[in-house]
Amino acid sequence: SWYEYSPLRVKYPYMRGRLWRLWQQALSEAADPVAAWASIVEDPEKAKSYKQARGKGGHIRVSWQEATAMIAAQLIYTIRKYGPDRIAGFTPIPAMSMISYASGARFLSLLGG
Repeated sequence: SWYEYSPLRVKYPYMRGRLWRLWQQALSEAADPVAAWASIVEDPEKAKSYKQARGKGGHIRVSWQEATAMIAAQLIYTIRKYGPDRIAGFTPIPAMSMISYASGARFLSLLGG
């Protein structure tokens, strides 16, 4: 695809500023990232505050380490609470890119989904 060479493409992870601030606060209060994520999604006020920010911009650039730590905490939390079959994913059809398809399918199968 031409897009990966475009100077306008997104090159770094971005996160809603409100969610990032909640995440940083939760990490400072909990030793475990999964417990930190649980403290956000299980608190109705916190969950409502970052969900209401959807569609309003306010994204900030974060490090890859911060982004992957949050994603991992979200996945582990969901698997522990609801089971691995609650993780859904999408990979392109094999005819488009076998590497993209295989990596996504492999990741989901390793999670147990």
